Amino acid sequence: MTEIVMEAHRRKIPIDHPDRSITREKLEYPTENVFLTYLSAISKIEHHKGNAGRPSAYGVRTVDSFADKAVYSSVRAYADQGLWGRYVDANNWYESFIKQAETTKDHKIQKIVDGSGTVLAYESVDLSNYTHQLKLTISGSTIKSTRDDASSPQISATDTTFTSGGFGGFSATSEKNDIFGFLDIRLLPPSSKLPFAKVILEMEMIENNGIFTPSFKQELVEISKLKGLPPFMYKEAKKYEILRKKGFTDEEIMILFDYIPQHQVDLASITWGAFEHSKEYPIAIITVVGDNPYKQGAIQKQIAHAKAKGLRVLKPPKDYREAIEQYRRLKADFPHWVVGKDNWAYQTLGHEIFDLFQVADTYHGNIVEGYKPNAYKKVPDWEMRKTLAMWKERLKRVSTLVEERDKHMKKLEEVEKKGW
Repeated sequence: MTEIVMEAHRRKIPIDHPDRSITREKLEYPTENVFLTYLSAISKIEHHKGNAGRPSAYGVRTVDSFADKAVYSSVRAYADQGLWGRYVDANNWYESFIKQAETTKDHKIQKIVDGSGTVLAYESVDLSNYTHQLKLTISGSTIKSTRDDASSPQISATDTTFTSGGFGGFSATSEKNDIFGFLDIRLLPPSSKLPFAKVILEMEMIENNGIFTPSFKQELVEISKLKGLPPFMYKEAKKYEILRKKGFTDEEIMILFDYIPQHQVDLASITWGAFEHSKEYPIAIITVVGDNPYKQGAIQKQIAHAKAKGLRVLKPPKDYREAIEQYRRLKADFPHWVVGKDNWAYQTLGHEIFDLFQVADTYHGNIVEGYKPNAYKKVPDWEMRKTLAMWKERLKRVSTLVEERDKHMKKLEEVEKKGW
């Protein structure tokens, strides 16, 4: 309360002005290392009951908007369940989720814009029909997802569509809410690790059932023809075989069981993330961070696939200097990119220091340079100040690229001075 009164005094607000009132909405509360259970108890949680994008989904998210945050589910996400970040409304958000009905791409990052989806990243993996822990981290213009308590994110993407919003989790259907355990979800500080790029590809983005995704080469092989796969995959393939022998079509299997048991793997599948994709541009830049889990060589297959289409294949930069030069060359061909050189360095090199730089660039670009001047209007004032203080403290600990560190520190200070 004292902080609110002091802020009102600093801004020379008249004593009878409404902004001097101490309302429930202005009171600070924990937003890191806190369970949604607690936030629900203080009326800081809202419910989502389905709309475009995820018409059958049910979920919860924070009432207040946040910019940089991580959200973690220790209870584990089931098929078609996941986490929301920067949830703007029932038609717009970022999400990471498990989609076990897919073939060798079960762990995804996606954005929903006006009810229409774009896959921003996926991990080349087939997951068992059990539950999996998830952590979604958003900082600056980077979205990262980690499953099963890995030490660093398996997938990430760069995107500037949403700057702030609610954080929470969702289930594909209300019947599975008890499995996901919404109120066990925690809000955490954002983490900064990333995998480094193995190769950079240009790739066509195509629409399939309302979802935009890269037009990768596929190499679907029946599970029964392969050896050394996880046991659950052979069991799923056997289920499918039995059902088909009984005369069921794929459509009938889907109606009866809500999913089609996996019977194929994609030996050309890779782990990747998109860099600032826009639907207005049919070509996207893809950073590849992982090969196929069952048979190495999928990256080379996708390289050949891109070259056959006349698309570029680039080697990742070796250091910060190379990243800057590579970014400048690419930016000439992708003028819609809002993000800068530090986003590119972070997405390709993966070093945590570049997360700090790209976060400062994001705030400075939106607020001081005016790209999105209203980007953080819905974020509580005390939350913004706390978040900026966190990034400044992390920057203080940087001992390399000191000149760049100081430049980005000044950017955050300019943001604080200008306000939001």
